[in-house]
This record gives sequence, structure tokens and C-alpha cells, in this order.
Amino acid sequence: MEIEDSDSVDGSNNISLASCFKENGEIDIARYLQYATQEDALADKEESDISRRLQEEDDDGMTVMSTVAEEEKTTSTEGRKRRMKSLKPYYFNEAGEKVTLRPRQTVWYLMYVVSPSLDCHKFNKKFRRRFRMPYPECLRLLGWAGAAEELTRWKLGSKDAAGTAASPLELMVLAALRYLGRGLTFDDLEEYTAINEETHRQFFHRFITWGSGWLFDKFVIMPTTEEDYNKHRKEFDAGCLPGAGFSTDATNVIMWRCSHNLRQANLGFKQSTPARTYNLTCNHRRRILHTTRGHPSRWNDKTLAHFDEFMTKLHDGEILQDVSFTLFSWEGEVGKSPLEATKYSGAWGLVDNGYHKWACTQAPAKHNLHRAEERLSEWIESFRKDSECTIGILKGRWRVLKTGIRLDGPEAADKMWLTCCALHNMLLESDGLDEEWVGGVGDNDANEMRHHAPFAISRTKNCRVSEVEHTRTMRWNKREDAEL
Repeated sequence: MEIEDSDSVDGSNNISLASCFKENGEIDIARYLQYATQEDALADKEESDISRRLQEEDDDGMTVMSTVAEEEKTTSTEGRKRRMKSLKPYYFNEAGEKVTLRPRQTVWYLMYVVSPSLDCHKFNKKFRRRFRMPYPECLRLLGWAGAAEELTRWKLGSKDAAGTAASPLELMVLAALRYLGRGLTFDDLEEYTAINEETHRQFFHRFITWGSGWLFDKFVIMPTTEEDYNKHRKEFDAGCLPGAGFSTDATNVIMWRCSHNLRQANLGFKQSTPARTYNLTCNHRRRILHTTRGHPSRWNDKTLAHFDEFMTKLHDGEILQDVSFTLFSWEGEVGKSPLEATKYSGAWGLVDNGYHKWACTQAPAKHNLHRAEERLSEWIESFRKDSECTIGILKGRWRVLKTGIRLDGPEAADKMWLTCCALHNMLLESDGLDEEWVGGVGDNDANEMRHHAPFAISRTKNCRVSEVEHTRTMRWNKREDAEL
């Protein structure tokens, strides 16, 4: 309780706690009883005001999420200023009366929850464009969210301490997807759902906590055994890169609300705003196999590699040592000597030239002495684009990663990144794009593929082309020996 120095507050006759003491420091019992009676009356008045406001809520128990327009309102009797929520979304009914708009009366709830037009192709197409996933997948995500411990506050039938029912979980999940997909603000979501922006903010923080935990562990699985790793090798083997199964690259995500003490560490050389950098590993089908948590954007690729669990374990030989593959090399002069086969163990992937020159990380060569080496570098460069394409798809689908994160602190940015990666893999599974490629480029002749097809296609026939070239080389050597 704040101690006042006078017997009145704002000119009224209210008794202060300081006036209950005599000059010698003793308590004036009679005056203190008057002070206690006055405080009890103020408490009763405040409780009655709260009860009156709660009774104005709808009988169905919905929390009225009003637009937060707080104004100072002075009470007439006590002379105290109190902040109250005065503005609420409303509409005019058929009788012309002003009625408060409830969340279950909004267009979102009626269109997407009560009566969705699932038989209409245009509805399904627009729903995916607006919320970044098909309607059945959204229902599946909603079921998982309803069972999540982090989101128990918004379960069906949940109420707060005042007995008011929670906001509809369906609207909260849709709002979270719209926030991630289009980079909106919580105030925008309030307009769509008639739910207070502060409620959306609290839900979203818990949603990304759940998404970066349970959902991420479910859909982003790091391969640690040969059986797991072989699921991602088929396209690389078809492109004559045996043993390869992933590509890795790093990307930055702008962090608009970065505290001053973290600004310098998160200020990189590619942009003038603070950002977090993430190292992402994916296969040729754009499925994310592993990603790091955020690190300062000042770090380069080599530093990130030391903090990447997948790359460090692969380099130290802790995982995927049971993977085996065979490589061919020339015994002597390149292109003219016989080939010899060598069997290797361990996995490797494709990176750019900013990473370490490790055996498990192969980058395109900058300088080549032979045409065969140049073609290999071109193949590696083409396959290495998988990680860049995945990052582009990720930022195009979840626009908040491209426009920048407006939540406070790097922890929230990391949770949003991990949640978007999990939702990306979830959509790949629902669209059937995470399955192995079936078939090839046809039964074209090897020579025709070599001379007319682009490298991106002809590399799938590289084994056959190499056999033809090797046969010609051996025949040419025999002809020279005969002439001599």
C-alpha cells in the first residue's frame, strides 16, 4: 500500500495510512479503523465492477477479445484513476442494435470451422494458399495441438480463473499459420478472429514452443544408421555420386527486435540488421534432415559446422560408419589409364567452398586440369543447389522467415525456425514429395545423352557414358600397340 503524506487524495476526504500515526509515532486506533473501513469499501467496489463486466460476457462462455484501446477513467466516489478496456468489436443486428462480435460469429469460424466447402476445388485451393497447408492436414495438426500439454489452456471446455471459457483452438491454430505464412501482426489477427492480440501473442509463443519440440522431433529426423541413410541416397547414386546423401548450406533470418547488447554479435556482413544464421541439411527431395538452432549471423560456415551436431558426429566417425560405397579412379593418367574400383565406408555430402575441406563435405573444385574433373564439379554444383532450393521454398512458404521476425529475443526466432522446418517436412509427406523417385530419364542412347542432353539430365546416365569412353580408350590403346 502506498503511503500518502496528506489526509486527502486529489482533494477528497480519503484517509491516508500516514495520517493514522500520531506525532510521537503511536497509532491512532480510531483513525486507523476509519482507514480500514475505507479500504474495504474500495475493495468491494472494485470486485463489484469486475463482476458486472464478467456478466456482460456472452452466455456461451466465449472470451470477448476486444481491441485494446485503454483509456483512463476516473471513479466518481474514490477519485482514483483506473484503466479499463472500453472498445470492443461490434456489429448491428437486424433491429439496428449494437451487438458485440463474438469469435464464433466471425467469418473465419463460420467459413473454416462450421461449414467448410470441402467439395469445392476453389475453396481447398484458397485455403492452402491462405494457411499454407491442405484442410485435412490442418485438421491433423489441430488434433495434435489439442493433445499438447503446452496448449492445455485452449482445450475445449477450458476456463480461466474467472470462469470464462477459452478462445476456440481452431481459430488460434489458423491464426498461427497465417502469422507464419504471411508475416502478419497480432493486431491483424485480432481483426480476423475478434480475439484480443495479447491472447494471440500468448498462444503463438506456446505454439512455437510445442512446434520446436514435439512437432520438430516427429518430422525432422537425423539419419544415424545405414538403414536410415540409404533412404536418401537413391537420387545421388543415380547422379553418379555414390555415398552422397545430403547437401548443406546456411541462411540468415532477420531479427527486427534484437536487444542492444546482442546487436553486434548478430550483425553479419550480408545485411545491416541483426539476424540469426541457421545451418540446414537436406536430401535431394528437399526434405530437411537436420538443422541447427540459431547462431549469430557474424559466424561463417566453418564456425557453424563445428556447432552442427550432424556434421561434427559425421566428421568424428560417431554416426554412419556402416555406410559403404564404391568409387572408380584411373590407375595412371586421367582419361587414358585403366579404371580401378575402391570401396569406402562412411557417408559424405555436398557443400560450398566456404566449409571445411573434410572428407565428409565435398565442394565443387575451383580449378580443374581435366574435362572429367570439370564435369564432376558441375555435377556437384548442380546437386548442391538442393539446400539452396530448400531454403528458398521454406522462406517462400513461411513468409515470416523472409520478411523478418518481430518477436523479442533470439530464443523466439529459433523456435519459429524449427517450427517452420517441421511444418515443411509435414507438407512434403502430405504431398507425397518425400518418396523416392521412380524410373529415370528414359532409355536414350549414351552417346546421344552425352552430346545433346544437359548435364543435369545426362549425369543420370554417367555410368553408361563412362563405360563407353573407357571401352573406346582401351581400344585406342590396343590399336596404338598393334601399330608399334
